Amino acid sequence: MNYFNYKQDEFIKVDEGKILRVDINPQKACIFNCVMCNHKKTMYMGEWHDFGPVEDSLKYLGEKIVQENPELVEVYGQGDVLTNTNLGAVIDCIHNHGLPVRILTNSYLVGIGEHMRLASMCEEVVAAIGLTNEADFKKIHRPLEEMDLTAAKQIESLVTFSKQYKGKLKLRIFLLKGYNDSDEKVKELKSVIDRVNYDSLWVATTQKLSISDERVEEIIEVLNTK
Repeated sequence: MNYFNYKQDEFIKVDEGKILRVDINPQKACIFNCVMCNHKKTMYMGEWHDFGPVEDSLKYLGEKIVQENPELVEVYGQGDVLTNTNLGAVIDCIHNHGLPVRILTNSYLVGIGEHMRLASMCEEVVAAIGLTNEADFKKIHRPLEEMDLTAAKQIESLVTFSKQYKGKLKLRIFLLKGYNDSDEKVKELKSVIDRVNYDSLWVATTQKLSISDERVEEIIEVLNTK
């Protein structure tokens, strides 16, 4: 059974050309259960989740690649694709068709063990981060207490990954009203991203806990200051 999802807006024209976007998580699997997430409640909270046999999904993915002839395949999912036990097979399938891979991740697992190996196989990684304060981290991301997840560990994971990664690392900074939009919190955030080896920085607010466009622009200017 094919469980990968291809939306109507699966092909996006950008500078690097035509992109095929594939959602490999049929249900939300993540280490977080974030307040602002558009995918609602996390169904499977943990470091790994197996959605079952992937052969039919990979076969269909290969057919889509041949049919549509994209220039890059973006792998994303409800939650975080780094928790999907079949991510390696997905990356191999795309590479076997001679195409580069981009993955989207929340950064926490990207510098840890097998997760880091898988992320390092990709030509591009888009990594999200935004909270440096431990209390804010737990309130917004709502991790399971027994997993002992912390903002400090997320930061170190991202820094560790960036120091050894050979591809393009794109940082996504999500701004949340009352949590990371003050001058003090922006300064803390800048001190974090200054430790990361990244290629580009994308900053935006969220639908929930949104801040003004003017404040976003002010923060962008601060974060981009060398």
